[in-house]
Amino acid sequence: MKKALRTIRENCADGRFSGASKDSLGSWLIPLSSLSPIAQARYWAKNLKNAPGGWKEEDMRQLPEEEIQALWLFFEESSEKLKQRAYRDAEACQAWQIMKAQGVHFQVALEQMAQEFGLKPSTIYEKISRIKGYEPTHWPALLIGQWRGENAKRGYWCHDAWRCFLREATTPGRKVKTAWEYTKRQAAKNGWGEIPSYDTAKSHLKKIPHDVITLLKEGEKALKVKSPTLDRKYDHPLHYEWSMDGRRADLVVIDREGKYGERGRTFRPWIYAYEETRSRVLLGYAIGTALDADLLRNAFLDALKTTDRIIPRCVGPDNGMEGAAKEITGGAPWRWRGKKKEDEIIGLFPMLDIEINWKTVAHGQSKPLERLFRTLAQQVETKYEFKGAFCGSSPEKRPEEWDKNKAIPVELFEQILKEEIDAYNRSPHRGNNMRGKSPLQVYEELSKQPGYIASRISMPQLRICAYSAVEITIRKNATFTILGASYWSEGTAKLAPGKGYYARYNPRDLGDTVYVYRKEKLLCEATRKELTSFNDKPAGKRISKERNAYNKSVKQTANALLKLQNSESREFIKKISEEIKPESIDKETDEILAKPQVIEMVNSKAEIPLDKKTVKELEREQLKREVKQIKEKVEPSMTELYKQRALGINKN
Repeated sequence: MKKALRTIRENCADGRFSGASKDSLGSWLIPLSSLSPIAQARYWAKNLKNAPGGWKEEDMRQLPEEEIQALWLFFEESSEKLKQRAYRDAEACQAWQIMKAQGVHFQVALEQMAQEFGLKPSTIYEKISRIKGYEPTHWPALLIGQWRGENAKRGYWCHDAWRCFLREATTPGRKVKTAWEYTKRQAAKNGWGEIPSYDTAKSHLKKIPHDVITLLKEGEKALKVKSPTLDRKYDHPLHYEWSMDGRRADLVVIDREGKYGERGRTFRPWIYAYEETRSRVLLGYAIGTALDADLLRNAFLDALKTTDRIIPRCVGPDNGMEGAAKEITGGAPWRWRGKKKEDEIIGLFPMLDIEINWKTVAHGQSKPLERLFRTLAQQVETKYEFKGAFCGSSPEKRPEEWDKNKAIPVELFEQILKEEIDAYNRSPHRGNNMRGKSPLQVYEELSKQPGYIASRISMPQLRICAYSAVEITIRKNATFTILGASYWSEGTAKLAPGKGYYARYNPRDLGDTVYVYRKEKLLCEATRKELTSFNDKPAGKRISKERNAYNKSVKQTANALLKLQNSESREFIKKISEEIKPESIDKETDEILAKPQVIEMVNSKAEIPLDKKTVKELEREQLKREVKQIKEKVEPSMTELYKQRALGINKN
């Protein structure tokens, strides 16, 4: 650079640049006209202006605005290499225009053009004809067409040939070259004529928008990557929504104790979990051999133990059949279930008045728990201790050292999973609105915020949550069947036979009390009918006695009803709720979460059986009933005497 500047100064001093002079600072001022035509052309091309001696006024042409936009859009879609060549051609046209205006002999001008730009006379004339009369601003866009085959012989497709090529080229996994070769054979076979070359066919295919090609070749799932997405802000209250999902572990475990079924069974365990979306705390989970409604309910019960019976405002299940089971979401609309029926089961979540926010199908971004599952998979399934038991998510990804005989004990898997979940809940989090704090820290802060109100269910509600729900049909003999077990009670005998009922039962003990519902109404309870020996006479006598007592009670009720109909009284008979024996649930919660300051109790949509009363309370109520009967039958003067005798009071 220094040598070139020194040469320029020397040429100025020797008078080689006519009109060159020094300014007050001693710097050389060189007129543009004293430079060579090539140097002038570079200046004018850089500034995109007409050089001196440009087009005559009668040769000037104007481009329509629409054509200008189309030209520059074509220019922007070209490669960087072609753009640089177009700028170089514009500079060459400026140089030719300047030499022509200065009267340079055309042979000398052609030699300089060939030496500087490597252009032949025919090429120069062709370029000039393209830009003649137009503003230099648009020369690069006008000149780039020559390099993109604008003047080349165009390849034309027969309609059937193009449809064949397009269908083959957009088939998943099929290469464009293979599709073109197949189309070429089909064209010769069907008389479609000559098809364009492979390069032309490939360029025609590239003109189709890439998102359309993505949809046709890779499907809607791949197109979702290009589609608009939402970046949600985590600013909702605590326990507003629980994210819920299941995942099959990429491990093979062995159940030697028969905890999950048959002893010695090997399987890949399923994990179902609930995450509090605002704080990212994993509240509860369950492990099982299958992804079903039972696993979902067990995980929900575990979350209730962790939160001390606090429930969310809404849950976010995906569209799997385990979440859509009627015993879980019955009574709520679902995309495959349509409108809810009048006599439909009231599922677990609708029973607790928890809103169900169904997530988008095949859209993992809508379930924050999936991200947590990926973290746990790395921390648990890929441990060195599990080498050989790790089987990968598919046969193609299965490690070479995998061996079914290397299955790890399920107890070890449970222990490691619990440890890693606890570590996750206590580790700093970089998620939105977490500020580097752990999920437990955020949970504790939010639980103590002024104005936060937690929704808590009662112990009877908690016990009924552990029950499964199933549709039943009351037979003419007032019995119904659940999993092969038959049930009956005086309450079911009062119900009209037929469908429209459902029952809640203890899935762990079919001999436990069963509750019969119609929609939200608890109708009665029933007990299991046990099979008796054919020659069991005591059992026959007992059932005969119970039948007589039942018939007698029904007749008494009928007579009372007739008397009521004949009387002028308009009072209704009050129904006395049957007491139940709820399933016992471990009260030890292993609580790790902060307790909220304000609690509101939840009103269930479906009626909840009441707690069992104590023996003393039942005896006291029985005495009260006996006293009431005595009052109705004896003289008022004898009422006190009978009352004292019934209570065991002796004034003597």
